[in-house]
Amino acid sequence: MGYCERDVELTDWVLGELPAEKAREVERHVTQCAECARSAERLRKLQQTLTSHLTDRDMPARLVFVGEPARAPFANFWGSLVRTAALSAAAAAVFLAILAFGSVSLKSRLLPAATPREAALTRAEIQDFVKQAVAEQAALERKQIEAGNAQLAASLRQEQAAGLSRVARQLDYVETAQNTVWKQMQQQNEYVSLIARNSLQPASLSKPPARR
Repeated sequence: MGYCERDVELTDWVLGELPAEKAREVERHVTQCAECARSAERLRKLQQTLTSHLTDRDMPARLVFVGEPARAPFANFWGSLVRTAALSAAAAAVFLAILAFGSVSLKSRLLPAATPREAALTRAEIQDFVKQAVAEQAALERKQIEAGNAQLAASLRQEQAAGLSRVARQLDYVETAQNTVWKQMQQQNEYVSLIARNSLQPASLSKPPARR
């Protein structure tokens, strides 16, 4: 086919949710498939960007509860967004850009006294990432459409060939039937001619000889 069909396995592999044996199999495939390698790299970037922009590392100390077990914020949220990206990288990238800039603006309003720090990705880098994701998604969809068109064309050619074969068989049948009818008519004509000759011969023999 014109495109790879390992989207679900590839997403689980990037998220580290595959069994060891299956993960090794997907890893070997990624080293051999350029398209899957690009998709994996895009998903990794998306996961890193989500982590860096949605995780508040500057949370005030007064909001940290003593004795509370440390947990990665949005632990189940990353997987759902990355899986969304596997289905529509372009939409996820645009959503990510809006979410990232919105989170930075929200932090600046909620934490005005926080020490300013450099964002993990600049605006230009996120814009480039969005453009790349949109272009890759468009290319993937184009490949899928081309593959679907090729399958449809092959199916239509098969149906056309089957239809022509049926028409040819029907024509052969009609021709055979016509030949059979023609032969039967020829035989009937021969029988009629033979009967006519036989019926005329006794009459000619019974005539008296002409007098001189």
